[in-house]
Amino acid sequence: MSARHSRLLQVTAALMFLSLAMSFSPAVLGQQKPKEPLWTHAFDLKCRKYGESEFTDKTQKFGVEAFKDTNTGSGLYVSQAGSFAAAPGFESITSAIKNSKGPEWVAGLDLPCRKAGEKEFTKDTKIHAMEVFLDQNTNNFVYITEKALMASCPVPKGYKAPSGGLMAPKWLHSVDLSCRKGGVKEWKDALKFGLEIYRDLNTGNIIYITDTGAIAVLHEKIQAKVDGKAPSWLHGLDLQCRQHNEMDFTKKTRKFGIEVFRDETNGNLIYICESGDLAVVPAPIQLTAPTSKVKEPVWTHGLNLSCRKSGEPNFTDKTRVYGAEVFRDDNTGLTLYITETGSLAAVPTK
Repeated sequence: MSARHSRLLQVTAALMFLSLAMSFSPAVLGQQKPKEPLWTHAFDLKCRKYGESEFTDKTQKFGVEAFKDTNTGSGLYVSQAGSFAAAPGFESITSAIKNSKGPEWVAGLDLPCRKAGEKEFTKDTKIHAMEVFLDQNTNNFVYITEKALMASCPVPKGYKAPSGGLMAPKWLHSVDLSCRKGGVKEWKDALKFGLEIYRDLNTGNIIYITDTGAIAVLHEKIQAKVDGKAPSWLHGLDLQCRQHNEMDFTKKTRKFGIEVFRDETNGNLIYICESGDLAVVPAPIQLTAPTSKVKEPVWTHGLNLSCRKSGEPNFTDKTRVYGAEVFRDDNTGLTLYITETGSLAAVPTK
């Protein structure tokens, strides 16, 4: 066990000091004070850059912390780059995991992604490298890219690693999506993103990747193919997010534009942020596109989560802290996490 891992439990108190939940005054909002997040475990993840065939002592390594949002019960993975991934498997965790297990490497993937409007894959198409790990503490797959961008989904019951060696990803389809910036109503200057959708044959998971390198993953056994149908736009949202040291929402608080689409190939909901980050979830209810009488997002609480760099054994006052806000989208029945870095995650509202 590394020095970093052996000292994790000794610094929980310091972490909780750094990981205070930000909130408005309960007296102002008429809400109970949010509960503080619970740090559960941590690990370092290696990720090879594209073209790097083997892991070596020079392969880049990223620090990752795992928390439980005790307000929702959801797990949150945070990378040292400020990328968040929401995951189940934390419901029964009530304290820091003693003698936590290290991550188990599953596969390495290289995924090309075209920019919006780019019709063909060419030699100039950007290829994004990533690694897939199994978090044995919570039974989740954890994906991390060469930029430390993350995604996660649960390991399905009965999963077995395929025999016969690693398999290359299978391309399924692609879509182009537009996203307006926060506070902008018109579409004329909307940002455009290319998305590719692959199946990871090593896990059975579907991977959505944007041309910025952001990823989202989910497990689907069946791919209901509908050729040539464009995604349907449902509605747009503006989500404000304070920086970790910003106590209150003000006129200067960053506002992120979010668009919600339905992937008509499989029915999944795609939330795309103006940052290029995204979240993809199965539609929890039957939805009509576009959404009629759109409900504004409901802010529920804020979080501050700290993440150490790889090899950083203790939390200190120099450890990077990331602010995040949590909203309900009552149009879809989903809870959204947005961070000060523009990282986005979605989970069903409980």
